[in-house]
Amino acid sequence: MKEQRGMPVFVKVDEYKEILDVLDMIKGKMKEIRDTLGSINSLRNDEDAELAMWNNTISEIEKKIESIDRIMFEPEQTW
Repeated sequence: MKEQRGMPVFVKVDEYKEILDVLDMIKGKMKEIRDTLGSINSLRNDEDAELAMWNNTISEIEKKIESIDRIMFEPEQTW
């Protein structure tokens, strides 16, 4: 059977309207998906920023502890 391209396809008007409704619904769902992905991406960026801040804070605390350690265990200097 030979495939014919460019030939008109006849569809009942009520079926055509149903198809348009389904396409509109699909477009709406795709927009919802895009919006949801955008929200997830935003949350992930916020989490990454928060984790980076925590890591920096921990690093600062570790440096202060090391400094205190050095001061506490240095031999006393006599003048």
